[in-house]
Amino acid sequence: MSEWSEKIAAATAAAERTQAAEAVAEMKFDAIHAQATASGDVASAVHTGEFHAWMAARHATDAAWGLWSTVMDSRPAS
Repeated sequence: MSEWSEKIAAATAAAERTQAAEAVAEMKFDAIHAQATASGDVASAVHTGEFHAWMAARHATDAAWGLWSTVMDSRPAS
């Protein structure tokens, strides 16, 4: 396996793991959002740790896929 292939495989795996963590964080926020909606105070959902964790996870996912894109762009000419 070439050095670039190893780098893209690692970047892909990292981005996929980060995206999976984001999905978990989103599900946790969805539960809090549903509770807030049921209680009639939907706006309170954005002031929770679950919301902030989800936003941080989204940021991490964007960064991971950004790194993947950088590695992809560095592919040597064949």
